Amino acid sequence: MAPVNQTPLQKRAVEAIMAKMQLYLDMRYQQIRRVNSKVDAIWDDLTWQQLSQLRTSLSGDKAFGPQRFHVAELFLSDDQRRIRELLSVKSQNSLLGEIVEEKEKETHRTGGGLDIHDMRTLFHAIDPGLDKMIGLVQTFIWWDLEDAADLARFEKKVGILRAFEENGITDEMAEYYRELMGVERKPSAEDVILHECKMLSRTLDLFRTRRNTEQGYQMIVKREMQPTESPDVIIEATANQLGMLKALRGGKVLDDVLKEQFSRALACEPSAVTADRAISFLDNTIQTNKKRLKASLLGAGSGQPYNVKRAQLEEMEKRYSETVRDRKVEDFASSPPTPAAF
Repeated sequence: MAPVNQTPLQKRAVEAIMAKMQLYLDMRYQQIRRVNSKVDAIWDDLTWQQLSQLRTSLSGDKAFGPQRFHVAELFLSDDQRRIRELLSVKSQNSLLGEIVEEKEKETHRTGGGLDIHDMRTLFHAIDPGLDKMIGLVQTFIWWDLEDAADLARFEKKVGILRAFEENGITDEMAEYYRELMGVERKPSAEDVILHECKMLSRTLDLFRTRRNTEQGYQMIVKREMQPTESPDVIIEATANQLGMLKALRGGKVLDDVLKEQFSRALACEPSAVTADRAISFLDNTIQTNKKRLKASLLGAGSGQPYNVKRAQLEEMEKRYSETVRDRKVEDFASSPPTPAAF
């Protein structure tokens, strides 16, 4: 992939997709951590490096005949034919080989040392067991990339439609859409809005179709959050505990009311509560709350499990209805578009 000097719009396209990918990986982390807590020690490093590689791929360009297209910008366009090539397992423009590394059949050695030539051989040299974890993270990224791009494109189009409804369109925009839509006269603002609504509908359909064909092992599963697991509740409780801890370390004397409160938490008589025991209890509780807060911010919960992407689809359908309102989008004829130029 050829390196490119990115425009501000191209950089924003990269960041929009990367933000969605980070959220997906964060949620997958919570899911697999419930099965194996050992991932804590390595997850951040592994995912950071793999996402860095993805950022490089999204920031580059690909040749389609004599033309070159910026990858992230192409993902956020409506050019599904070329997007399909990026996601194909056979196309020369496929990103598969850049995201999921093929495992070498044999270990190569040069000069008596290991030949480190990709992420899998690097981490295999550190710990052979990490080879599979690298493959797992890369597979997650490949599974989630198309959905992340669709989500980013959907949000971009909702923003464009809001701007057009509030501000109308310029002559330059009208001329651009005239060529894009293949019509003779310059389209009105409402024509342009209908066109973008049609493209928004296509993005929604793509996301919906994948939900209907998604395999169970590909799903991201979260659990509903209970009220006591809310970040706001945990933060408020932790702030109060930090204040009490600071006061006790500063010499605050435990009165009868505080001793009674700590005795219930420590399961002992009030007379057995000392400042040291209270400080130790607060220290442990605050550390636990920090872990609870991290889990809460990443969406972990103890309630009923649900399919994250199915829930995202429901939210997209709601936003689509709110954006389109009573427009007859299905009746609007729109030519297949090429990638957006702005």
